[in-house]
Amino acid sequence: MAKKKLLVVSIMVFSLLLFPLTALGAGHGSASSGFYSTETLAEFDGTDDNPAYVGYHGRIYDLSDTFADGSHAGHDAGMDLTEEFYEAHEAELMEGREVVGYYLSRAMTEEELANYDGHNDNPAYVAVDGIIYDGSDTFSDGTHGGHEAGQDLTDEFQGQHGEDTLMAMPVVGALVSYELTLDELAEYDGQDGNDAFVAVDGFIFDVTESFEDGEHFGHEAGQDLTDEIEEADHLRSVLPDVPVVGVLVE
Repeated sequence: MAKKKLLVVSIMVFSLLLFPLTALGAGHGSASSGFYSTETLAEFDGTDDNPAYVGYHGRIYDLSDTFADGSHAGHDAGMDLTEEFYEAHEAELMEGREVVGYYLSRAMTEEELANYDGHNDNPAYVAVDGIIYDGSDTFSDGTHGGHEAGQDLTDEFQGQHGEDTLMAMPVVGALVSYELTLDELAEYDGQDGNDAFVAVDGFIFDVTESFEDGEHFGHEAGQDLTDEIEEADHLRSVLPDVPVVGVLVE
């Protein structure tokens, strides 16, 4: 029993060191407004006292009151159920519910975003507050209300009208600033004034505020920590509160 308690305490200490205390407050059982990768979303499967989160058109909803033991009408929580809900006409399950996060299926830089301008049969994507939306049904020929698709329109989409317009658009991913190889990621080691970045599941997160001198509990910044996260997979629950800033490339 003593060894088991020691293991639990060690894991809790690792959580506090790897991520900010405020992030832990938004783990299992509470809402956040960050991004959930496929692997992170899978942790919120409605079993073992975890909430039941599902993805729908790029948004994450808490359906714990509907998914008993993580299942509803043959569908499992912890997954993107956009196609399943569309085919089963169950979109009404999301009506009136608060969005607790966004599905991190992809990430792109502003340069890549510019390719999705709504012209030449390209989708019309826009970014607002770091979230990329598919405005293809709203931006006729790549334009809406004098605004051009393929850009960051955060300032232009402020206010209630902007919020209502965005809610009608599917979320397709996150706007990021970096595309880094493992060698380039190593430069963000949190030492000598450098920011502290880590990679998980191919995405890059900024953990500068929680890595002192680039290290916490034996884990060093500037590396791919996917395997370490797998060994303590409950830590995925705090990833949505760590800023995603880039993607890992070959």
